[in-house]
Amino acid sequence: MAPELTLELLDLVKRMEGFRATPYLCPAGYPTIGYGHRIPSLQHPPITEAEAEQLLRVDLGWAQRAALQLAPNLVTEPRRLAALTDLAYNVGRDALDGMDPNDLGDDAGVVQCLRAGDWTGAAVRFRRWNKARVHGR
Repeated sequence: MAPELTLELLDLVKRMEGFRATPYLCPAGYPTIGYGHRIPSLQHPPITEAEAEQLLRVDLGWAQRAALQLAPNLVTEPRRLAALTDLAYNVGRDALDGMDPNDLGDDAGVVQCLRAGDWTGAAVRFRRWNKARVHGR
């Protein structure tokens, strides 16, 4: 069973994403609402902050499950799990699924380092995730 989402994680994501009651296009060009929740189209009614938090909890739930599937050892490391959950929320399930969890070479990614318990290596690699790629750029 996955651990509860922490208030610390919820507050971090809320602060970083910001709240928007009405639909907008995110930097990658996807229709979005609330705290970064993707929606099918911009033709969506406004939502309240409470509704946005509900959507955020659902989205962070799948992000946390994805993080735990890739790095199950983080179940006892709440802050490290929160960091990987936030990364999963931001880059998406596909990006995390595309990371090879068995690659522990010099070019190993965040997930690989976390699985190996290489906290320093993971911290260095987290810093690389500071730019968005929009439509391949």
